[in-house]
Amino acid sequence: MPQRDARRRKGALDAAARRMRRPLTGFLRRFGLSAAFVLAGFLGGLGYALFAPTTYTATAFVLVVEDGGESGPAAVSFAQAFGRLAPLPETLANSSLPLPAHAAGDTREHVQASTSPDTPLIRLAGSARTGRDAAAFANAAADALVRYGTQHRADTGVRVALMTLAEPPAEPSSPNLPLGVAAGTASGVLLAGLSAAVLSGRRGRRSAPARRAAVPAPAAADRMEVTS
Repeated sequence: MPQRDARRRKGALDAAARRMRRPLTGFLRRFGLSAAFVLAGFLGGLGYALFAPTTYTATAFVLVVEDGGESGPAAVSFAQAFGRLAPLPETLANSSLPLPAHAAGDTREHVQASTSPDTPLIRLAGSARTGRDAAAFANAAADALVRYGTQHRADTGVRVALMTLAEPPAEPSSPNLPLGVAAGTASGVLLAGLSAAVLSGRRGRRSAPARRAAVPAPAAADRMEVTS
């Protein structure tokens, strides 16, 4: 009796497994590739967020003002010009603040300048592996730009004034775990959608000849009646 009950239970479990296997196999056959793309995107974004090098970003601001104390079109134009010059090693050489140690010629990787088409404000962002170095890059760039503007004040008719210094950030700017996971998952969803569209197009082209072949040809008698 115990052996018979055990066989019955085993048979019931096998039958339940077969019933579950059929819809699961159909689901994987239809959506397996799309699910694989989504999973790969999720894992890729997660891996980047967990293992990418940590980067800190600190920001300083300088303001370009005309000699009369106004912020007119000339100040805005010179602010855009100074913003393009700010990351150059030749401009940074004017700073009285020491730059953190970095490889020669890669200051553009550590100092980025951005300007507005409407206001003569220059945003100087310093990036580095530590918050202290990031602030040092931003402040050195701001000091260099102020000194550079002072040297050329007689030629430009504008002056560059320091607005705010950068403070060492407490949190890294990248990688961002939620953003990295979201970006990776979104990429996976996009690839899944493209793959589903391609596969559905192929299925449609394959089924078209089968539908044409399923339509019966006119009978011989019908063709004779038509000709008569």
